[in-house]
Amino acid sequence: MQRLRNIVRWIFLALALLYVAWGAPELIHNFSEWRGAVPGDPVAAAFWRSAFYSDATSTLIVLAVALLIWRGLRPRKRIGSEPSPQI
Repeated sequence: MQRLRNIVRWIFLALALLYVAWGAPELIHNFSEWRGAVPGDPVAAAFWRSAFYSDATSTLIVLAVALLIWRGLRPRKRIGSEPSPQI
């Protein structure tokens, strides 16, 4: 059972990191377009800012959920087991 939990932990972490890596170029593009449009076109700057914030928010939500799952499925201490010796 513990082995299955570790596999699920790693799968969720890998999927979250793949999602972030997949969306990173678009996030960077949206940020650069936003900053480039600020001086000349406020309407375009507002659009690119919204696109950047929505991508950043979805990325942070995915990472937060993955970290919660990672922490939730971590190995539990067994009752009656002695702590491992520290060197």
